[in-house]
Amino acid sequence: MNDSVSGRRRFLQTTAAALAGAPAILGQRNPNEVLGIAVVGVGTRGIYLHNQVQECPNTEVRVICDLYDGNLKRAERQTKNKKVRLSKEWEKAINSKDIDAVIIATPDFWHAPMTVRAAELKKHVYVEKGLCRTLDEAKAIRKAVKDNKVVLQLGHHQNSDPTYIKAREIYQSGKLGKVTVARTYIDRTNPWPEWQFYTAYNIQDPPADANESTIAWEQFIANAPKRPFDRERFFRWRCWWEYGTGIAGDLMSHQWDGINMIMGMGIPEACLTQGALYFWKEDREVPDQWHAIFEYPKQELTVTFACSFHNRHHGTNTYILGREGSIEVSGSFCRYYDAEWKPEYAKKLAKARADARAAKRDPRDVEVPPDYDMQPGELKVTNHMQDFIDCIRTGQRPRCDIDRAWEEAVCIVMSVEAYKRERKVRWDPVKEEIV
Repeated sequence: MNDSVSGRRRFLQTTAAALAGAPAILGQRNPNEVLGIAVVGVGTRGIYLHNQVQECPNTEVRVICDLYDGNLKRAERQTKNKKVRLSKEWEKAINSKDIDAVIIATPDFWHAPMTVRAAELKKHVYVEKGLCRTLDEAKAIRKAVKDNKVVLQLGHHQNSDPTYIKAREIYQSGKLGKVTVARTYIDRTNPWPEWQFYTAYNIQDPPADANESTIAWEQFIANAPKRPFDRERFFRWRCWWEYGTGIAGDLMSHQWDGINMIMGMGIPEACLTQGALYFWKEDREVPDQWHAIFEYPKQELTVTFACSFHNRHHGTNTYILGREGSIEVSGSFCRYYDAEWKPEYAKKLAKARADARAAKRDPRDVEVPPDYDMQPGELKVTNHMQDFIDCIRTGQRPRCDIDRAWEEAVCIVMSVEAYKRERKVRWDPVKEEIV
C-alpha cells in the first residue's frame, strides 16, 4: 500500500471511528419548530453572527447579551423580534427557558465558562474561534458537550466554504500523491495597527460614549486579573495574553483548521513557535508576527504557519504539496497544479511563454495556469450558521464539531506554550498533556 492510499485510508477510518464512537445528540427537532436563540456578545463579530442566524428559517433571537450599551442598542435595532430581551448578565441570558441555542462571540477568555454552562443547561452552542485559552478549559468544554449531548459548532467557516470542501475532495482522491508538507500563511496590515477596531472592523476610533457608565467593566474582568477601567482592553482585548492567545487563536487557528479539515491530520506530535513584537509595539503585549511548525513524523508530514502584521504583499494562502500535484486554496479560490517535475509541465511553460511573446509581454513574467481552477457557483454549500441550525434539528454532527474543536484548541495551546517556553513542545496523547 503506498503512502497516499495509506494516508487517505487513515483519514477515512479516523472519521468513521469518531462518528461511531460519538455520543448521541439530543433528540431531533421538528423542522418547523422555531428555535429560540440567545446571542452573547454582539460586538464586531457577534453582530454579524446575530444577523446571520436571523436569516436561518424558523429561528428567533430572543435574548441579546453584551456589556456595552452601544452594542446592545445596535443589536436591538437590527433584531427582527421586537420583543427581544436585552441583558448584561450572561448566566441569566442562557438560562432562559425559551432558549434552545446560544451563540457565543465574546472575548476568548469567556468562551469556556459560557460554553460549559450552556451545555450543562442542554443548550446547543455556536462558539467563535479560538475555542479557549488553556488545555484545562478545552477538556472542560469537551466533557460538558459530550456529557450533555448537545451540538457544538466552532466558528471556523472554512468548513462551510465551497473552495475548502473542493480541496478536500481533490486531496481524498489521491491525485496529489504523497503529501509531506502543507504551508499556510496570512499577512495583513493597514495604515493603523492590527486589531485596532471598535464595534466594527472599519471603525478605528473608540465610541465617544464608551466609558465606565456604559461598559460593565467589573463583569468583563470577573474572569481575569483585576484592573482599573481600560477602554482599550475592553475593545482591543486580542492584544493582551489575559484575554486571548494573540495570533495563535485569532488567525493561526483558522488556517490550521482549514488544513485539518482537508487532510484530517489531527493534533500534532510536536510544535515549535517563533513570535516577536517587531513593528506594532505600542498598546499590546502579544507578538505581531507568529511562525509555527507542526510536526507529524508518524504521518511523514510537516505543517507550517506564518503571519506578519506589517506587510500584506502575499496576503493569505494555503498550499497542500504532494509529489504528484499541489493545491492552493483560500476562501475565494481552489486550484490544482500537476507536478512541475513532470515532462508535461515544460510543454505548458513553453506554450505560456510563446503566448506571452505573441502578446508582446515579457515571457519571464508568465505563470503556467492551473490544471483546475474552481469556478464561482460550481459547488453549493449551506453556510456555517445554517449547518449549525440544521444539525440541531437533525441530530447530525456539524462540520466543525467538538472533536475538531478539541484538536484546534490543543494546537493553539501547543503553539503558545512553545513560544512561552522558548522550545519545542510535544503532545502526550495518553496523558493528554503538553510536555
